[in-house]
Amino acid sequence: MNEGLLLAVLLGAATADSPTLTVRRAVELALVRAPEIAVARAAAAEADAGARMAASERKPQFSVNTTPGWSTGVPLSVAGEVPAAVGARVRLTLYDPIERGEEFQAQAQSAAFAGALADARAEVARRTAAACAKLSADLSRVTSAGRRLLAREVMARRERALEREGRRTRLDVERASLEEARARQRLYAAESDRDLDRHELARLVGLPAGSPVSIVDDPGEAVPEPGPGDAVALSFSHDRQLRSLAEQAEALGRSARLLAQAFKPAVNAEARYAYIPRAFGYDKYYLNFQENVASLGVSVVLPVWTGGRDSARAAQSRARLEQVEAERRLRESELAQQAREAQVKLARVALEAGLARRAASLAEEALSQARALEREGRGEADGVERAQLALSEAEDDQAQSSRDQVDARLLLLALRGELLSAFGAETDPTP
Repeated sequence: MNEGLLLAVLLGAATADSPTLTVRRAVELALVRAPEIAVARAAAAEADAGARMAASERKPQFSVNTTPGWSTGVPLSVAGEVPAAVGARVRLTLYDPIERGEEFQAQAQSAAFAGALADARAEVARRTAAACAKLSADLSRVTSAGRRLLAREVMARRERALEREGRRTRLDVERASLEEARARQRLYAAESDRDLDRHELARLVGLPAGSPVSIVDDPGEAVPEPGPGDAVALSFSHDRQLRSLAEQAEALGRSARLLAQAFKPAVNAEARYAYIPRAFGYDKYYLNFQENVASLGVSVVLPVWTGGRDSARAAQSRARLEQVEAERRLRESELAQQAREAQVKLARVALEAGLARRAASLAEEALSQARALEREGRGEADGVERAQLALSEAEDDQAQSSRDQVDARLLLLALRGELLSAFGAETDPTP
């Protein structure tokens, strides 16, 4: 099998009947279908509902009721209501520091889960784009491994022919056969990595297991370069986890101050109405009986002894505040270090990628020259094959450096808070 036919077969096997995706489309599908995002979204929704439920205590509450009953003597309340045909109640909490403190704690919990959801989305986007880059590198490795195997096969055949002519020893032939076997093993390894990474990408985007998915664009072009600006400052201003910790600290601080107050009265206003027909017989006990009864009042309750419950709530809120503030300082320290390291890494791999592209270009030119010399009959016996081996190694280095460059870009974009916007996925498309 000649070189062109072998490479065509390898490339055909990589793309035939394969679901094709762009990097952007793969990220979009992963963000919609990733189970870890669904888990984080459900937890955030639950925490948000808890915060709304805690806030509802300070809003007006209206209810209607009917309490049909019968009594002898002075009518007594039944289940907290005076027997009446129809009743209505409006209640409003004017001031309650304990309920307000619990509301702030619920807001802090909601902020924490919202930050976890944002982190989960960014991580899924980064992992999916990295999987695309890895698969693209695998396809390049398969191609270069095929070229390497073809060259080793030609060199092994030449050694066996020279052995038959008595110009090579058996040891030379065995060495050539060993290199051929190693080249075949590297091709199998590249194909195995390609198949495994296809399975991983298919899982991330929600395609059926075993789908031979392929990427139609270049991840190195699809993933943009991070823009200018101080990475540390940008990471501080855009990090969702840091913002969540700041929101938690603010809410918990207000909660702790409220719960630490010595004077914590609960003030509630309530208006009630009841329609009591004369058939209920109340007029026998009241001189000024009326069927329509209404009342309006304000209740002020000052707790004196609560069994240590209020002090425990205050201590709990202070402890959570100290924990969140410590986590915030730790996050700032880690974020600054990660941003600096990511900048250095991106600069390093960009230089390596440039050198790898230059080496691959020189290897291609050397292969062209070797073929030209072979056609003129002036080249070495194995000059073309050795140039093919050199080009294969250069292509492997180029594929690896390109993948490393994409990974470094993704990491820095994530730290700068620009990863989701790079793929147009700033908002969460909640199903």
